[in-house]
Amino acid sequence: MKRRDEEFTEFFVTPSPIEADYLRLALSDNGIPCFIRDLRITSYPVHVKNMAEQRLYVATGNLEKARALVLQIMEDQGITLEGRFSDEEDPPSQS
Repeated sequence: MKRRDEEFTEFFVTPSPIEADYLRLALSDNGIPCFIRDLRITSYPVHVKNMAEQRLYVATGNLEKARALVLQIMEDQGITLEGRFSDEEDPPSQS
């Protein structure tokens, strides 16, 4: 359950609404409050720099837990994400 006074921090940025929703669901399923800020300015699936970004926010106290979970998902499922952690310049790499 999400408290109204919880502070949220930008955690992950991706051009893919599907990837953003997948991560939101995975985080939520693991008890990490999360929401997506959709920065698309058009209804067309166009990726033009940050004009189509999906930004995921998690409760500030869960940043490290959320990062560990995303990295674990990537390793377990053998996937490479299009997005990146907000504090990185490039997409996360697989181990």
